[in-house]
Parts: sequence; C-alpha cells; structure tokens
Amino acid sequence: MFGMAAFAFEGAGVVIPSECSMKKPEKFNKVLVSVLSAATFMYITFGVLLYTAFGPETGFTTGQITENLEQFATHMVDRSFWHVMQIVVRLCLVFGIGMSVSVQLIVVLDIVEKELFKPGRFSQNNLFWKQNLIRAVMTVIGLSLAASGLSFGHLVSLTGAFSGTLMQFIFPAACYLKCFRDSLSLCQKLGMWLLAICGVIFGGLATYVTLIEMFS
Repeated sequence: MFGMAAFAFEGAGVVIPSECSMKKPEKFNKVLVSVLSAATFMYITFGVLLYTAFGPETGFTTGQITENLEQFATHMVDRSFWHVMQIVVRLCLVFGIGMSVSVQLIVVLDIVEKELFKPGRFSQNNLFWKQNLIRAVMTVIGLSLAASGLSFGHLVSLTGAFSGTLMQFIFPAACYLKCFRDSLSLCQKLGMWLLAICGVIFGGLATYVTLIEMFS
C-alpha cells in the first residue's frame, strides 16, 4: 500500500524543471497545491468506487482494473458495448502512460546526456541522432521490463517503495540538511530527520513485503 501511494505521487524529479519552465514561476506553489489536491481527490474517489464495485477481487491477477472491466463485460447482456468500452479504457491507459513517459524521463535523460556528451569525451558530430539513440534505448529497456511478465501491481509497488521513497523522503531531507544545516532550527532539523527515517522504515518494509509477494 505504501509503495502504491509513493508511486501515485511520484514526480519529485520534474518539480524543479516544471517550475523553471513556467511563465510565472511565482505562482508555482498554488499550482502545485491545486494539482496535488485534485490528484488526491481523484485517486480516493476512483479507488473507493472500484473497491465498492469489485471488492477484494479488484485487479485480482495483475493489479490492473482493466481485468475487472473485462470480467464485468462478459456478465452484461449487451456484451458488445461493454467489450468496446473496456478496450477504449485500455487504449486511454496506454495513451496516458505513453505521454507521461517522456515527462518522467526528462531529468534522467538530461543527466545522462550531459555526462556522456561532455566536451572532449565523445565527438559532437551527429549529436542529435546520438541523443535520440540513447532515448530510444532507455525506452526499449522500459518496454522490456513492462513486457517481462511481472505483475503490474507488484512492479508499481516496488518502484514506489524503493525509488519513490528515495526521491520523495530520503534524498530531499538529506540534501536540505546538507545545504541549510547552519541556518535550520532544532525543530526543522528534527523534522527533516523524521522525514528521512520514516522514508527508510516504510520504504524498506514496503520493498521487503513486495519482494516476498513477487517470489512467493
């Protein structure tokens, strides 16, 4: 559960680039609060409605609600309509994930490309094609993991529990303590330490539980 929640709100890596790209960055805090509030409302509403409809069998095999929609379609009188609807939902899911991949990879690709293409390290000829080759390789790696047969629910939970926890709880607190150590009050330091410790504990437990479930 913790891993799922961490994954759902994962996006720490695009916060700073998003603020820098805004026309009016002074309004970033309002935008961030509005987006997080809307996302939280939709997550809770959608989850409650689905669990009310399908109970413990929600995403019973792979952790995807599309399974339940397919099962629902087979029990309806007008099967053709509901069959088409569940296909539309799957296509929308694929489209949404496909469009978000590029956003999630912005920071990673920026770091990798700056490191690889430092002056004097590699030839700057055909830089455009070299950069796109790296992007294509990373996309293929992601697609390979997605097609590896791992349960979608386990994959999401593991990603959130391990990398999501590092990005949202541990690294921000550690960097803040490192950069502003001398100007922080005791309460602020305790707050940062508490955030990091909670990340280590809950992230570690969630990672352990997910790995046990994956290999059991």
